[in-house]
Amino acid sequence: MEERKQVVITGHSTGGAVAAVTALWLLSQPSKPSFRLLCITFGCPLLGNQSLSSSISRSRLAHNFCNVVSIHDLAPRRNDDLWPFGTFLFCSDNGGVCLDNADSVRRMFFILNSTGTPNIEERPRYEHYVSTLSHQFLVSRSFSGGSLSDNSYQAGVALAVESLGFSRDNPSGVSAKECIEAATEITRAPIVRSSELAIELGNVLPSRLEIQWFKDSCDGSPKQLGYYDNFKVMSKREMKVNVSRAKLAKFWDGVIRMLEKNELPFDFHLGKKWVYASQFYQLLAEPLDIAYFYKYDYSRTKGHYMENGNRPKRYLEIDKWWKEKGEPHKEKGARTRYASTTQDTCFWAKLEEAKECLDDMKSESIDEQRRYLLWKRIVGFERYAETLVKMKEVSVDVLARNSSYSVWVERLSEFKIKKGNMVADDAMEF
Repeated sequence: MEERKQVVITGHSTGGAVAAVTALWLLSQPSKPSFRLLCITFGCPLLGNQSLSSSISRSRLAHNFCNVVSIHDLAPRRNDDLWPFGTFLFCSDNGGVCLDNADSVRRMFFILNSTGTPNIEERPRYEHYVSTLSHQFLVSRSFSGGSLSDNSYQAGVALAVESLGFSRDNPSGVSAKECIEAATEITRAPIVRSSELAIELGNVLPSRLEIQWFKDSCDGSPKQLGYYDNFKVMSKREMKVNVSRAKLAKFWDGVIRMLEKNELPFDFHLGKKWVYASQFYQLLAEPLDIAYFYKYDYSRTKGHYMENGNRPKRYLEIDKWWKEKGEPHKEKGARTRYASTTQDTCFWAKLEEAKECLDDMKSESIDEQRRYLLWKRIVGFERYAETLVKMKEVSVDVLARNSSYSVWVERLSEFKIKKGNMVADDAMEF
C-alpha cells in the first residue's frame, strides 16, 4: 500500500461480502488511499439498500468493484430488497455479459429468478467460468441466422443473450435482450454527453479569451493597477468581462452537476483535456470571482471568500481534479520569469484577509491576545507572498505599482516602522 501498488481484495460468497465491505471502508477514509484498489467478488450476496447503491454511484466508486456471478448461483439473488453496485459479470458455460447499471442488474436478477433452477453448489464452477471466459475473450463466435452479421450492435446483443444460455426466441431470451439493450443505452449516454460537452466547451472559448484579453490589457496599462483591482472598479469595459465570467461559471457549474448525477463517464475528471481546460479557466476566472465577492458580497457577518462555503463549489471540485492528476499546473524546474497567471488562484482572497487583519491591528480597542493572533496571520501571509514572488509563481499584475498587494506591502512597512518592527516567531501558514 505504501509503495502505491495496486491492491486487489477478493472473496467468494460471504467472503466476497467481507471483501466488498473492506474495500468500501478503505475507499471512504477521509484521506483517499494512495494505492489503486480493485475488489473482485465471486457469487457475493447483495449488501445494501438503494441509498447505499446510489451513494456509491454518485461518489464514482462503483468502478472499483467487479462482481462475478454465475447465472445458476443462488447466493447473489436471495433477497429482492437489496441493491447492487459496481460492475456485474453474469457468466455461464456459454460466455459472459457485463452490466454496470444498478437497475439493469436488478432486472437481470429478476429474469434469472423467473427461469431455471438455482444451484447452491456453484462454488467449484467459478474457476471453470473464469478459465473459459479468459480463453473465449479473443475468440470469434458464430451465430445461427447469418443475417445478424450485418449489424455489429445486434450481433453483440445476440451474443450476450446467448452467453446467458437463453434462446433469442423464447420469452426469457426476449426479456434478456431488452434488458441488455436498455443497459447499453444507459452506458452509452455518459459518453455521448461527454462528446457534447466538448462542443459546448468550444462555444464558451470566446468568453475565456475575452478575460485573457482583459488581463493582458490591464498588465500593459499605464495605471499599473492589475486586472484584479481593475475589475473591482467595474467600468463599462469590465461589465463586458463580467458577462464572460458569468458564462464560464454557468458552463463549469453545469459540468459539476452532471458529474454529481453520474451523467458523465466516471473517469471524466481524469482526462487531460478536462483537467487542463478547468485549470486554465480557474487561473483566469477565480481572481475575478474573488474581486466580485469583495466588491458586492463581503461582510463580516458573511465571512471571507474562503469561509462558510462562500467559495464556489466548482473550484473545490477542480482542485480535487488537479490533485488526483498530480497537480499538472506545478512545474518541475524553477521559473525564469513571472507566471502568466498567479498559480495560487486564492491569492487575492488571502490578501483581502491580510488587509483586514492589518486594519484591525490599528484599532486601540483590541486586547493583546487578539493583537497577537492578528499579527501571526499578517506575518504568515507576508512570508507566503514573498515566497511566491521569489519563486515567480505570481503574475506581473500582483507586483504592479498600484495593485492591492503593492499597497498592502507599503502599508505594512509603515506600520512596522511605527510599531518598532513587531515580530511573531511562529507565523500562521497560508
